[in-house]
Amino acid sequence: MKFSERYGYVKPVDALKRGGLDAEGATALCNCYDHLYKWLNHYDVDNRSYHGESYTELEETVWCFFLNQRRDDFYGHNSHKVVATQYLLSSDNEWYLKFDMIEFSIRVLRSQCPRGDRRFDNIVNAFINLVNATFKRLNYAYRIVDDLIVEITDEEEIKAIEEAVEQTSITKTHLLSALKHLSDRPSPDYRNSIKESISAVEALCREITGEQTLGEALKKLEKNGVKIPVFLKSGFEKLYVYTNNEKTGIRHALMDDADAPQYDEAKFMIVACSAFINYIQGKRSSVGVSKE
Repeated sequence: MKFSERYGYVKPVDALKRGGLDAEGATALCNCYDHLYKWLNHYDVDNRSYHGESYTELEETVWCFFLNQRRDDFYGHNSHKVVATQYLLSSDNEWYLKFDMIEFSIRVLRSQCPRGDRRFDNIVNAFINLVNATFKRLNYAYRIVDDLIVEITDEEEIKAIEEAVEQTSITKTHLLSALKHLSDRPSPDYRNSIKESISAVEALCREITGEQTLGEALKKLEKNGVKIPVFLKSGFEKLYVYTNNEKTGIRHALMDDADAPQYDEAKFMIVACSAFINYIQGKRSSVGVSKE
């Protein structure tokens, strides 16, 4: 068994999920619809409407106009079809069609909202927030923005991480650990993910320059044949300063949670550090400086 498998490390494509929806994700999205059902039922009762009317209207519309099925087949004896959650759970449906169904559901809900009814509108927004929280919690590279599901991690970002992982054993160990912390469920460790990401850069620069800290190593890269434009170097120095800020708790004890890094910061750092590692190694190759 490989080292990465023995110690539970993950691939970048697994830590930043895109291009699919597994059973765990489908079930979690079903829970979002279950909450929506509960919220709309409370809304119907408080507005003296038939219990379940709003959610049933959504299901019927999805059945008739998304799945293009006959309305008469939607209603059975004293019941009706369960549509949205069954569609999400079915392995016969492609993952991207399931996302289409979620977008369609949001459009239907927006059209159902009575003019000026802030409570109904808040329910729709709460549903969207819950779906986004689910995507984030399970490390899916998608978010709902302006009622549309958009990809927040593109293939180039994943390729940058994969390339950096394969550069040297020094960077590989730190980056795999960063991915592990990022994707560890149910308790991801964003602080240590960022620490491992910046440590990968630090280890590479220390190997090149012999300096003990990244700050000093960045200053001496040019003397070792790796010339970096001043503003690019300055930008990365500022990222290093960010990781050393006591408020973030990345390299120091966390004083409070106000500035604690979250998923977005951890994901940005592993992508940025991977890209910088690839950049440095490209510079070394161009001047004939050997890799490890």
